[in-house]
Amino acid sequence: MRSRLRCTFAFLLLFLAFCATCPAESRQPGELVWAIHYDPATFDPAKVDDQASELVRYLTGGVLLRVNRLTGKPEPQLAASYQISSAGRLLVFHLRSGLRFSDGAALTSADVAWSLRRVLAPQTQSVVAEEFLSPAAVTLDTPDKLTVRVHLPRRIPGVERIFDEIAIEPANRPSLGRVTSGPFAVVEVKSGQYVELRRNAYYWRRDARGVQLPYATGIRLEILNNREQETADFLRGEVDLIDGLSPEYFAVVARREPQAVRDLGASLNTEQLWFNQSPAAPLPDFEKAWFRNRGFRVAVSQAIHRADLARIAYNGHATPAFDFISPANHLWHDDDLKYPRENLADAERMLAVSGFHRSGKQLYDAAGHPVRFSILTNAGNGARQKMASLIQQDLAAAGMEVTVVELDFPALIERLMHKQDYEACLLGVSNAEPDPSSMMNMWLSSSPNHQWNPSQKAPATQWEAEIDRQMRLQASSASQSERKVAIDHVQQIVADQQPFIYLVYPNVLQAISPQLSGVDGAILSPGPVWKIDLMRRPDGRPQAGGR
Repeated sequence: MRSRLRCTFAFLLLFLAFCATCPAESRQPGELVWAIHYDPATFDPAKVDDQASELVRYLTGGVLLRVNRLTGKPEPQLAASYQISSAGRLLVFHLRSGLRFSDGAALTSADVAWSLRRVLAPQTQSVVAEEFLSPAAVTLDTPDKLTVRVHLPRRIPGVERIFDEIAIEPANRPSLGRVTSGPFAVVEVKSGQYVELRRNAYYWRRDARGVQLPYATGIRLEILNNREQETADFLRGEVDLIDGLSPEYFAVVARREPQAVRDLGASLNTEQLWFNQSPAAPLPDFEKAWFRNRGFRVAVSQAIHRADLARIAYNGHATPAFDFISPANHLWHDDDLKYPRENLADAERMLAVSGFHRSGKQLYDAAGHPVRFSILTNAGNGARQKMASLIQQDLAAAGMEVTVVELDFPALIERLMHKQDYEACLLGVSNAEPDPSSMMNMWLSSSPNHQWNPSQKAPATQWEAEIDRQMRLQASSASQSERKVAIDHVQQIVADQQPFIYLVYPNVLQAISPQLSGVDGAILSPGPVWKIDLMRRPDGRPQAGGR
């Protein structure tokens, strides 16, 4: 395996060295360029439900409040200030005076109210509306042109964060991002090629010297689902940044331009293994009994060498994981969590007290069935495939015979979500939001995304019922300390029961051109471009006071 890895790395270096000698395409003065991996599914900011569309909304959409990607705190944007009532059911936003859309039209409370009502309307089918819990019961009024009042049927913890996702559009004339209140506006779209954005000349922000923002004259988002080509484009200066580098390409860029790469440490994302505990699964009853056996799951966790997964599968650019909340999430991670430690002897003792026994190299259950199962994962993900192979070796040391099955993603989802026809699965979860309320759809036993046993009519176990109770408690409490106690309790239950066996937190890997200034890297999406209005290249920017 090691010789194959060396050959692959050498091939990458040769390929990228060749590509780097190719001439770079010309760009407009002051324009920023980077790649996205697929076309945005929509340019309607109210209907965003994919990562590419979310990025375009972030770059173009003016919002009442913006969450600071470093502190996690909401900060006023189009709203100069806001208040939340003591009961948490009334929000009052006070707009800045003189706001304009990118076409020069005035922006008032009427535009804000229209934009919010459009998101809340059921016919819009906005994903953001679900975050209001009861969107049909939310009402709005506008006492004057600069004031908007939002009435909620009940308190929503962290409700301010929702407004980071709601772009304010001109009332009664949605434009698919072509008329905006954010720093840029869409000017041209070529499917499968690029999305072109241009600077909003009426954007409200100025820097400390009075220079109107954004500095950049425009943004070109290249549609490119080829990591080798993206890396080559970066090395020859054709794109300015890469967010989410794989460990392999991180090493390639680091060798050529060591000053360009950044490892920000553990992300919020997790990689995990779990066993199918669904009663509907077409599996033998004795296998279902293994997977529902806490001792079996704990022993599997104890047998896996997570440091090896991080070192080998991620070239050291991952952090061993034992919890669903990353240590990078300082506000919610439980620093005192007690979890099963990696130790093969402890794993073997746990299996013995759980009714399993060894005969030679093979592990058997109490009825004499050999412990054999397969792990599904998705094809095309090199790090995940390496982890599956390493886990296969670790579990072989505990007497388990494991087969790794790689499927394309649609086939994998069909097996997981529709047929529930699998034994174990290795996948990852992307956590875009640090607040645990965003994880409700994974932890509530009634949810279809409660992967190990989805869509339960009633909790199958007492510990799942307790997770339900604690998750609902934290979602409804007005007290931050009470919410933290509830989430710590959930973390401890998950560590004790191991329904998900957490493996690693992939690190946040980025490549940023040394030509680029104003970049303030963050682990939260949209990563390095979260301060897009302050980013610029040295080849052009607007003059002080100019439009």
